[in-house]
Amino acid sequence: MLSLTLLKIYSDSITEARSTLEKNISQAPDFFTGIPVLLEPQIPLEAPNFLSDLLAFLQESGMVPIGIRTADPATIEQAQNLSLPILPVEKRKSSSPPTEAKRETNGPQTAMIIHQPVRSGQQIYAKGRDLIVLGAVNPGAEVAADGNIHIYGKVRGKVFAGSSGAREVKIFAQSLDPELICIAGLYQLADNIEECYKQGFTEISLQEDNLVFNTITS
Repeated sequence: MLSLTLLKIYSDSITEARSTLEKNISQAPDFFTGIPVLLEPQIPLEAPNFLSDLLAFLQESGMVPIGIRTADPATIEQAQNLSLPILPVEKRKSSSPPTEAKRETNGPQTAMIIHQPVRSGQQIYAKGRDLIVLGAVNPGAEVAADGNIHIYGKVRGKVFAGSSGAREVKIFAQSLDPELICIAGLYQLADNIEECYKQGFTEISLQEDNLVFNTITS
């Protein structure tokens, strides 16, 4: 459902990095197993063994590091020594809006509607359109869409909107207590969602590189 996971690095302390990652992995271990990971340091990696230690930890945890995005010379040297592919730093034009993922144009794209609860182990994917779930999304269930997602039952599983990369899509959810919420590859785990957004109807959108939660009141 996701092409890759972007791992932003804010510290070159391997102890701190391991502690943070272990906490996140413990909340949703199945999600992290086998996922490709692109590293994106937000600081120069000055600790000489940090990158090698981090790669070893990610591989031990079942993740697949596929490369690093950086322009820092010291970090590039570490990556080259480890034969880790180096990707150019992404440059976004502030004057241009995010590009919507391409969809089929042969006729109107109506939303996929799921009338029953989505049970544990089920995976629902609305390709090229929105998804509406009238029931609950139970723990261990996954719902995904290239467009917006509307859920009118209790959300306790995983929700992926913008699966093809569209960043302007939104998630609308009633009674939000998910294992994971994700828009265009940027995700947030349950423990990092404030309690005030777990009651009532909530709108989730993507602004810059952050998921933004807003309570919808009548």
